[in-house]
Amino acid sequence: MTDTDREYLAGEGDATKHQRQQSASRVRSRITKELPRDIAILAEHRPDLLDELRDVVCEGDDG
Repeated sequence: MTDTDREYLAGEGDATKHQRQQSASRVRSRITKELPRDIAILAEHRPDLLDELRDVVCEGDDG
């Protein structure tokens, strides 16, 4: 996320409801479109970094 997305989604600053919704939409798009491509690239070329990503994302996950 960008710093602005973090701020808007956290409800900080003077973001309008519309700005918060736009940030959520941008983040959702990154999760569903960009992240899968990034994971595929890491899996093929840098599995060590993919493991680090999994460790962070799945922290506390028992599965």
